[in-house]
Amino acid sequence: MCGWRLGILAFTDNEPPWEATSQRPGTFYVPVTLQDPRAQDLIRIVQERNGQDLLIVSAHWGSNWGYTPPEEHVQLAHALIDAGADIIFGHSCHVFQGVEFYKNRPILYSTGNFVDDYAVDPNERNDQSFIFLVELNVEGSVRLRLHPTMIDFCQARLAREAEAQSIAAKMQTLCAPFGTLTCWDQEQQFLEVTAGARDVESVRVGA
Repeated sequence: MCGWRLGILAFTDNEPPWEATSQRPGTFYVPVTLQDPRAQDLIRIVQERNGQDLLIVSAHWGSNWGYTPPEEHVQLAHALIDAGADIIFGHSCHVFQGVEFYKNRPILYSTGNFVDDYAVDPNERNDQSFIFLVELNVEGSVRLRLHPTMIDFCQARLAREAEAQSIAAKMQTLCAPFGTLTCWDQEQQFLEVTAGARDVESVRVGA
């Protein structure tokens, strides 16, 4: 990817009082509703691209907790990719959610916590996540390598063998409803995540 131009566009649907206006600085506040004018503004900005070879949209969205993304997140993520986004990087709910490929573009609905000082929830494990490595080539193929992590005493570390397999198995379960393919590499201790046949077929038909 040497010489590629990388663009990152971030928005949040949290804390409306912090929204930037023409009179004061603040956040790029976007309600996660396609009909909202601010969501349409976000889509328009993505469409413009401004010459980036790769555009990542960072979405701090949704409430805390929950392993399944709400339908409005799915709708907006698809609309952003339709508009030209290459990667959707979601976060906010403190636990990881399944990965979807849409038109061969990865949607990370929630990447969980990496560094966190919250108390650990025994059911929704906010101390578990991954290092997400995205691999792309000039032909447009994409794959992810997910290295399981744990947080101990506010420090992130790579998960050890048994816990790594357990974290990866949970992600495989969460990816399955999206038709996403996953494969655990026992030797190197990472989860490979790629587009399933459903997504490949949708790209072929749309081409």
